[in-house]
Amino acid sequence: MLLDPKSTHLWKRDTLAAAVAGAVALAGLAGVAQAQDGVIEEVMVTGIRGSLTRAMDIKRDADGVVDSISAEDIGKFPDLNVAESLQRVTGVSIDRSGGEGQAVTVRGLGPQFNTVLVNGRQLATDSFGREFNFDVLAADLITGADVYKSTRAELQEGAIGATINISTAKPFDNPGLQLVGSFKGMYETLSEETSPSGSFLVSNTFADDTVGVLLAYSRQERDVQINRIETAGWRPGQTISNNAGDNDPDTTEVLFTNAYIPRNWDQIVDQQERTRDNASLVFQFAPSDDVTITLDGFISKFEVDSQVTDLASWFEPDRVGEATIDPATGTLLSFTQEVGLSVSSGDPATDFVSHTRFSRDVSNDGFGLNVEWHINDQLKANFDASTSTAENDRAGRDRFNVVGIINSYSFDGTGGTPTVRHDGFENGQLPDPSLSRLHYNEKGNRFSDEDEITEYKADFEYQFDHETFRQASFGIYRQEREKSSFQIFASQCQFCGYNTPAPNDILNFRPFRAENFFGGLIDTFYTYDGDAYVQFLEDEGFPIEPVLQNNRYTINEDITSVYADLVMDFEVRGMPLTVNVGGRYAQTDIDVAAVQAFISDVVPTTDLTLFANRFGQPVNISDGGDYSDFLPTLSAKLDVRDDMVVRFAAYSSMTRPTMSELSPATTFNEPRRQNLTAQGGNSNLNPFTSDNWDLSFEWYYNDASVFSVAYFEKEVDDFITSVSALETYAMTDRMGPDFRCALGFAFGDLDNDPDTPLQDLCDPANELDPDRPGVDLVAITDELNGAEEVYRVNRPQNSESADIDGWEIALTHVFDNGFGIAANATFVDSNVSLGADTTETFALEGLGDSQNLILFYEADNWQVRVAYNNRDDFLRFVDNTNRNSGGTTGEPVNTEEFGQWDISGSYDITDNLTLFFEGINVTEEELVQTGRFKNQIYNIEDNGSRYAIGIRGKFF
Repeated sequence: MLLDPKSTHLWKRDTLAAAVAGAVALAGLAGVAQAQDGVIEEVMVTGIRGSLTRAMDIKRDADGVVDSISAEDIGKFPDLNVAESLQRVTGVSIDRSGGEGQAVTVRGLGPQFNTVLVNGRQLATDSFGREFNFDVLAADLITGADVYKSTRAELQEGAIGATINISTAKPFDNPGLQLVGSFKGMYETLSEETSPSGSFLVSNTFADDTVGVLLAYSRQERDVQINRIETAGWRPGQTISNNAGDNDPDTTEVLFTNAYIPRNWDQIVDQQERTRDNASLVFQFAPSDDVTITLDGFISKFEVDSQVTDLASWFEPDRVGEATIDPATGTLLSFTQEVGLSVSSGDPATDFVSHTRFSRDVSNDGFGLNVEWHINDQLKANFDASTSTAENDRAGRDRFNVVGIINSYSFDGTGGTPTVRHDGFENGQLPDPSLSRLHYNEKGNRFSDEDEITEYKADFEYQFDHETFRQASFGIYRQEREKSSFQIFASQCQFCGYNTPAPNDILNFRPFRAENFFGGLIDTFYTYDGDAYVQFLEDEGFPIEPVLQNNRYTINEDITSVYADLVMDFEVRGMPLTVNVGGRYAQTDIDVAAVQAFISDVVPTTDLTLFANRFGQPVNISDGGDYSDFLPTLSAKLDVRDDMVVRFAAYSSMTRPTMSELSPATTFNEPRRQNLTAQGGNSNLNPFTSDNWDLSFEWYYNDASVFSVAYFEKEVDDFITSVSALETYAMTDRMGPDFRCALGFAFGDLDNDPDTPLQDLCDPANELDPDRPGVDLVAITDELNGAEEVYRVNRPQNSESADIDGWEIALTHVFDNGFGIAANATFVDSNVSLGADTTETFALEGLGDSQNLILFYEADNWQVRVAYNNRDDFLRFVDNTNRNSGGTTGEPVNTEEFGQWDISGSYDITDNLTLFFEGINVTEEELVQTGRFKNQIYNIEDNGSRYAIGIRGKFF
């Protein structure tokens, strides 16, 4: 990009905003890739004050609405994570993973609505969609980040929320030899482990500063423990009953109707090993004063190995012995699940889930060539070519094993934090391990997502020699993107239902103590060797066979954009007025290839709550679509006086559909009783579109001090929602051997003696004859309806609109004695929301208010910072895709208000060495999620606190 927020209008050092009024389409922003170049070329004042001053300069000199964060020094970003720093910006809030910032929401619009660039280029992502995961980036290599809340024609389209440009260091930024390094140890309070991390940066320029090379590397290791209690969802409209074990409708006792009951309840200890490596190499060459060539590369590797131990319970509404209910919401507050109360659902069991591995193995890279050419005094050109790839490949390392004990238990949610009491687990006692039975297994699941982006840009900037017409910009942009995904799912449910004794000597069945777990909950239960479990099944002739899933697809998306804009200068009553008007046209073409295997059979298993899918042969399918968008832009900046600015921006913007939703294939979910569901994509989705306007006032009343207030509105159309419909599928293999064997297991017609070799249990001689007199398949399963099955299928469609408006207020003040304060608040609202009406399923995910407070002291050799961030409650998601397989489609999951305190401090031992300290979430706040009502606890997550101490050195 050509334009710099500071170069578009270099008025006096103090300028900014006060009020304005409206126009029609999109507006004033400055260029991306060059934005940070202009900042870094200044004489750098380090520290907190220097960082705030550089961020203010960018905000003040930009044409549009821009907020920034800047490194306090080379290799020293304000927070441990780029997303953690971005949350300090007005209008920005974040989602966390493992206590680390991962994704950003801007002005109530979630990660998919924001475009993330690195040095002006889009970086490929390891997610299913377009959203970028910030946890793959180390903050040590970042020099700054700009948040463009309004846009201008030259800025790449795709963001209704914001465009975020992250800048990394270049050798020409700081000529001469630069050596920077740091090392620290981080202590985690839950895992009680200390892990190392470190980074270095080496940069130098040669040949009269016409050649430069920079090499940077960062590595972070973490031993993480995450404690969680959670449910897969709250099931609405349930009849709560029991039948005393006789399965006779005449003796069924109905306790409540139209009630909410949780699908399950799990107590989880997630022990993770996280490793992140980042490396950057930059070469710059200036063959003349008019030409600068930059060749750069970036590589990131992020690995998460997760070992989960879980005490779990599964709830069914027809085996409830006693219960209490909240009459206002219909939510069960307490209830029991008792052995012998249900035949149709089977008996409850205390489950032990051992060594679940959800590995994340992410690789990111980006390489680019940039040529900046000052053709003459008036014409400037910038040519850029880049490629970026991302891959997340679990490589078949995931494993999920369940062993259980038939047992009664009770749920109590009356005290705030729900508790489940399992019989035989009181006072640290455990039941006899010989009661354990085999249940469910997965191993070798493979999830692979790949993303590749190639970009080409040609940007031109012409400076007029005219009193009114200052500058014209125009250019062309081309992006070619290929995103592919496939899943291999390998499960084994031949022994579901807790009928077969577990070989505890082989499984190494043993007690497990959940350290630092939630108070008042069971913290000692069983675990075992999951690999031995799987090997035992394979040795007995029951290997876990992989099945290729239908959500295997490859999406090719080609984008061609052209733009032009004009910058004009006027004077209104002696006040300078800058107006930028332009437009951008974008053409998008999509081709999708997918694999489809249709359902051929649904069979019962020995678990009476669970069926199993069987598929026919996969076939290749393809589809595609195209659309075009014209995005006009208008912005105005009025310098009311030297220290006050008023801005106005009106513009149109768009966000392309989530890429995973473009696949035309249908994916069939794990079938549960009364819950046959599937979801599919739609290759003909249109983008989200929005008409926006911004009005802001900024007062730079002192050096490094500013007060600002902004108002914004967005009218968003073509929201993509999940539309549900019933679809009928023919069961082409209903009487297959799997079906007959499963029926035999489920209903006791097979020899299930513990001494019988497992492979003999499905011998043809033991199979249940489906044609024998008295065997009615429909009556046996009560739900498998002969030659066809009806599925509820969700598919995405453009169907909704929403209005968003909000206020942003910010104050930064630096006192003469070294103290300072930075505070801001964002208030955002919408005309759509979810209430008690279960027929309403559309609302904006991530919409909520946020507040920030930073107190700091910086004088002599000392620096101290205390930061608080608060995010009010917001809608996390609506379960319109049945993502939790719990029969809770259409139910919302809300994240409750969450506030976190972070602290940091440093002492300069010498001019070159600094000792520093960091504390994250020092008050150990827990993240809480609820269902439609506050008394429906969905998830409570405890990440503990983190503390680090380290040393930083710089030599230049």
